[in-house]
Amino acid sequence: MSLSKIVFATIAASFISSAALADSAPASSPPAMGAMGGHGMMRGMFTPEERMMLFADMFKATAGMTDDQKHAYRHEQRDRIMAMSDADRAKFKADLDSRWNSLTADQQADLKAKMQALRAEHHEHDGDEHHDHDGDK
Repeated sequence: MSLSKIVFATIAASFISSAALADSAPASSPPAMGAMGGHGMMRGMFTPEERMMLFADMFKATAGMTDDQKHAYRHEQRDRIMAMSDADRAKFKADLDSRWNSLTADQQADLKAKMQALRAEHHEHDGDEHHDHDGDK
């Protein structure tokens, strides 16, 4: 597996795993900026559907970028979202919701399936950390 696929799978898994936690946290009360040592700062801020739209946007925007460029893009997006006022963030979330709702059921299912496949690939890779990328020891 190429490094870019591993990075992509890692990003996808982080969005998906955060989505699971978002189900148990109210979307209107994001954690404090320094919560969790800077990790998962946006956890609980977006619904799973909003996260999927963010992921789809990120995937399109970073196509053809180097890993360093993708990393910088993710941080820029996170910083931009965290700097939004509550009103701007509400508008942003409403746009994500609107775009999700405008997808057909088949498109939603396809996006969900892609996210689940990436999560499975990520979990498979994490469980196989003593092997090289071809599955050999």
